[in-house]
Amino acid sequence: MTDNDFIINFPAGLIGFPEIKEYRLLEPSDAYPLKFLQSVDQPELSFVAMDIAAIKLDFDASLSPEEAEILELTNPEDAMMIAFVVIPESESTDEMVANLAGPIIINKKNRKAIQLVLDNKKYPLQHPVFDLTVQFPAGLIGLPDLKRFRLFEPSGGYPLKFLQAVQQEEYSFVCMDVGAIKPDYDAPLTPEDAEFLAIEKPDDALVLALVVIPEDPRQMTANLAGPLIINKSTMKGRQLALDTEKFPLKYQIITTTKN
Repeated sequence: MTDNDFIINFPAGLIGFPEIKEYRLLEPSDAYPLKFLQSVDQPELSFVAMDIAAIKLDFDASLSPEEAEILELTNPEDAMMIAFVVIPESESTDEMVANLAGPIIINKKNRKAIQLVLDNKKYPLQHPVFDLTVQFPAGLIGLPDLKRFRLFEPSGGYPLKFLQAVQQEEYSFVCMDVGAIKPDYDAPLTPEDAEFLAIEKPDDALVLALVVIPEDPRQMTANLAGPLIINKSTMKGRQLALDTEKFPLKYQIITTTKN
């Protein structure tokens, strides 16, 4: 096993497999964002899964007190959420679907896990995996012709995310949640921006900054003058162009984090 692979315990088993309690969670480095859940006792029983954060940004599933007690989960940050994925025979990633009605919640500290049973009217049994694409109708600054980007959030990589152009996959950007870089950051939206994005409340907005990672990662910088504002409900986004005297183009990340 690699450092990213570990064994998790399901006290109640999985739906349809109540007697099988232990599974190995495999995260091959060359298969991101896919994971594999394989029974320890019956290796022929294996499932494909993905981090839910890489499928649906606004996914929210509340645990009952009984479920939280089973997991011994006291801190939400200790939870990992994954969903089973079905890969079609055509092997086309555009046709992959995820089961959001039966998510797996794992306590990363004690490696206990539980499969939830949610209302499939609210949480689809077959949700398109690569539906997590952001539309930038005006493109990005300097790249006006690239309108659609896939947004990935690697497991354990928070706050880093990756934005990859759908039409030209060689265009890929590293970005971060601005709140993780500068908690007091406030990007001013013009009335036109607000109308374009149709953001009704602050929680609807995902605010990202593009990041440059040099050879020395300690010198990472974030572009706070050109934030990406995304409506998490509509997945429609826009890149702002702010005053560089107030919002730095090269904001030191590591120094700020330590402070």
